[in-house]
Amino acid sequence: MLISLLIITTLSVTTILMAPSSKERFPLMHVEQVSTTKPAEVHNKVTKTATQESYFGVIEPQNITVETITQINENQLIANYEATSSINLKREQTLAATETKERIGITEKTTLNKKADLAQLNVNELEPLNLNIVSVNEANDEINHSEKPNLLKTIPGNTEPILLEDDYLKNIVSKKTILPWKKLSKVGFQFYITPSKSYRTLSDAEVKQFIQPLTAPSAGTQNVPMGLNYSASVNDIVRHSPATGLELGFAALYNITSSIKFKAGVQLNVRQYHIETFKTVNSNPSTIALINNNGVQTINLLSPYNNNAGYKSEQLDNRTYQVSIPIGVQWEIIKGNRMGLNAEASVQPTYSINNSTYLLSTDYKNYTDGNGFMRKWNINTAAGINISYKSGSNLWQIGPQIRYQHLPSYTNQYPIKEHLMDYGIRLGITRQWK
Repeated sequence: MLISLLIITTLSVTTILMAPSSKERFPLMHVEQVSTTKPAEVHNKVTKTATQESYFGVIEPQNITVETITQINENQLIANYEATSSINLKREQTLAATETKERIGITEKTTLNKKADLAQLNVNELEPLNLNIVSVNEANDEINHSEKPNLLKTIPGNTEPILLEDDYLKNIVSKKTILPWKKLSKVGFQFYITPSKSYRTLSDAEVKQFIQPLTAPSAGTQNVPMGLNYSASVNDIVRHSPATGLELGFAALYNITSSIKFKAGVQLNVRQYHIETFKTVNSNPSTIALINNNGVQTINLLSPYNNNAGYKSEQLDNRTYQVSIPIGVQWEIIKGNRMGLNAEASVQPTYSINNSTYLLSTDYKNYTDGNGFMRKWNINTAAGINISYKSGSNLWQIGPQIRYQHLPSYTNQYPIKEHLMDYGIRLGITRQWK
């Protein structure tokens, strides 16, 4: 009889411990007092099967007394909590405006004084509790496979998933905005200005070869004017000095390659040099000997300027205005991000539009008006090297330039040949056409 009673008592206690009632459950109000020392690791949805409903319905809640509850071994209760570390508690609360779902993962050791708290439990105040018991092996496997909590499982299905930590980084898609390729134009425009000094070179070889031999005493004629000194050169007799000139230009550039550009434009040049002479009271005849197919032709013109004597000194400005079309290339020798070095060269067909020139007589005695002997068309070449600096869309250039006139300033019949040469500093700005 005693053995039977012991067996019944053991079964009753075991049943109470392992199977709580499906209709009445332990209250959750005391769960808020539980202190935790490690984070929840597994969150699972709590469900109740039909088998549990049938089994739990056999035990009536009113059969559970306070004395029965107080007999629960505290160590056994703690072990059950540790074994079911993956249990999720779902508490449903109805709010005034919205319905929220709160999941609480119980993964901590309970630090409450179970005997004191359980003795005060009121069975009638127990709130429904849905439990889904997961075996220890399954819980451990899930913990091992997910060291970090996947918070996507705790977000309601009707909201967009929020990616956290590594999941966020893994789902980032590198989106590179591919802009349409804007091909740079090969055409650029350039404006430049070149202050310069104009020099001249004189050659009297034809005077000595064709004219002066005719003035020798053995020639027996005085139709040709005699020079001041047969052995002296024209450069030793005249007194000329360079003067300031100016060059203004506009050009278009076309990129043949990345370092070579074709260049063409329009250009205005002012070239001049000074002549030191004397002014006379009266105008004196100035003889000009011209060489043509029939021999030497002499022309006499009146002039108030004498190269040797006069009542006062006078300075004449031999000035020429020219328009040219430079055609050439520009070569990028060094091309850096900001600084660079380039060289350029051009051929310039040139037209003289206005002149204020003075012509030296072939006997070297006088200066007379030389506009009627001026050559209208000429050929010039220019070469220079520039240091460039890039500022935004503009390319600034500065460097030395030399410009040389290949044909004589006057017609071929005039025996004294003059060639002009300009030395200047060129400043330019180039802008690429977008």
